[in-house]
Amino acid sequence: MKLTSILTVTFLMLVACDNSAQVGENTFIYGKKVYRIIDNEITELGNLATDNISKSEVLNSVLRDFEKYEMDFVRAGVYTNLSAIYRGDILYFKMELHALNDLRKKYSRGGLTINLVDEYGFRIYEIHVQLSDLIRIVGTDGSTKHFEFNGKTQMSSEVYKAIYTYSVSSSLDKSSKYSW
Repeated sequence: MKLTSILTVTFLMLVACDNSAQVGENTFIYGKKVYRIIDNEITELGNLATDNISKSEVLNSVLRDFEKYEMDFVRAGVYTNLSAIYRGDILYFKMELHALNDLRKKYSRGGLTINLVDEYGFRIYEIHVQLSDLIRIVGTDGSTKHFEFNGKTQMSSEVYKAIYTYSVSSSLDKSSKYSW
């Protein structure tokens, strides 16, 4: 809360100056530079004083496959697959949950947290997924093949570049036979 307040005041002070202008939501020009507030941090997008455009390595969107993450702590054989692509300042991702086909029968509420981790093992970003947001993918015979979640989240390019792998934690609550 304090950080958001400081950034808001800084943003308002910069916009109030004569040599600044707001050009979009959370995007403004100050002096000869273009800035945007992303994930509570002011990020420089470009410099209007130069006559060349520098190309950012994250602008070339590449589908990243983070592969399998074993979730034996839920039940033996349960795993997830995560794939993601970064465009602009948005991370689009798809997570598949396999070998937990009785999810809706055995668990009444809760969810999963996707933890994006850097090369040193630090969690640098997390995404919460509620059980009700998971989509059941069914086969031609009507049986559950797996569950899936497609999402997107805004993040800075520095956080995206630091992502090395991921983990998944669970807050699933088992269904009770007896309702109180």
